[in-house]
Amino acid sequence: MIKIFSNKGISIIEALMAALLTAVAVISLLPMQDISQRTGFRSDYLGRATGIMQYELELRENQIMIGTIPASPINRQITVSDPINGTSAAAGDATFNVVTTTSVNLSPANSWLVNVRVTWTGGPANGISSSIIVTRQTRF
Repeated sequence: MIKIFSNKGISIIEALMAALLTAVAVISLLPMQDISQRTGFRSDYLGRATGIMQYELELRENQIMIGTIPASPINRQITVSDPINGTSAAAGDATFNVVTTTSVNLSPANSWLVNVRVTWTGGPANGISSSIIVTRQTRF
């Protein structure tokens, strides 16, 4: 005799248990989404601040190399939507505060110390900073 129907398959209890285990796994992963999002935002701000800091260091180095010693300190606010002028902020735009100080370095002669500090709302209390010593070679 040939069976047309088989008893093999998934019962309703097995299906409900699988759904319950899947729901528990998904619910246990939900808190990680918030942590992941905050970490992503933090790294985005840090990357942007690092780019702004490097741009500012190179700009001041170039000014010193061509003979224009920048005033000190220079306080600027830079927005992400207008990084050069920082004047036209879009709604919800990130604003970075940049403080650049330039001082005469006593040794070696004809050198300057340029220090840049970048801070932003929600970032580290002291922000990030970097320095560079710029020297100009006298003409031959």
